[in-house]
Amino acid sequence: MAHLLLRAGREPRQRGLRLHDAGDAPARHGGRRRSRRARRRAGFLGVDLGLKDRVAVVTGGAAGIGAAIAETLALEGCRVWIADRDFDAAGRTAAALPDGTSDRAVRLDVAEAVGVEEAFQEILRAEKRLDVVVCNAGVLRTQSFVESSAADWEAVSAVNLTGVLNCCRAASRPMLAAGRGRIVNIASISAARGGGSVGNVLYGTSKAGVVALTLGLAREFGPSGVTVNAIAPAIAETAMTRESLTEETRARIVARVPLRRLATPSDIADAVAFLASDRASFITGAVLPVDGGLLTT
Repeated sequence: MAHLLLRAGREPRQRGLRLHDAGDAPARHGGRRRSRRARRRAGFLGVDLGLKDRVAVVTGGAAGIGAAIAETLALEGCRVWIADRDFDAAGRTAAALPDGTSDRAVRLDVAEAVGVEEAFQEILRAEKRLDVVVCNAGVLRTQSFVESSAADWEAVSAVNLTGVLNCCRAASRPMLAAGRGRIVNIASISAARGGGSVGNVLYGTSKAGVVALTLGLAREFGPSGVTVNAIAPAIAETAMTRESLTEETRARIVARVPLRRLATPSDIADAVAFLASDRASFITGAVLPVDGGLLTT
């Protein structure tokens, strides 16, 4: 999917669709989806995942896909902490969650190992336990490899790979001590293709590292009752993609997806909730594509 038409001049951003937008994505079979809260009240999400009162942390959770993941986990009964570089936005998102409060927001730059340890210690002091961690924070580069610089790679890998490693290390200690826990890393189908529709080779390489990390940690942590899995989304319908893709490029991408649409934040969030639950207790080291069948093409 090379030579795609991207609107120039965009700075790399975290995945972007605000919490209040996440429920309005197009439905699979036409029309508009009802909001997730309305679906919950109507009994659409009737399967109990057993997540009530679990303590969950979502990195990069202030907006976009992270906010959708946080909302889904909260609707399943989790006490969700929003960890994000933008502390004010994290507080607003945390307060907007079902049974949420701005007190369950923490400032977090995943690339800073010491700061990550301190943030997780703050959460542990407040909650005395840690059950679910979703490593979602990520950045994007879209230029060609020959146009990229060492600084570009350092910026991408610091968040997308080192950041995930830092959070897995900080989360694993209390989980291993407790003999249970769920870590879900957000990778990408770009890991399988060395880049993708938007993310370039640097992005795909960093996400391939996340896949390798997931597999290794699953093997190492499994005997202690901690599962480690990854979600590999295709390009999702977010504010970032709406700003980055021309209509022509978007249409060309959708035409390649067997299900003929982009992923929505709720598609990804639902997969995360499953892997975070006891329903997935015998699944570890898995990389679950949420791509509408794109990897089959």
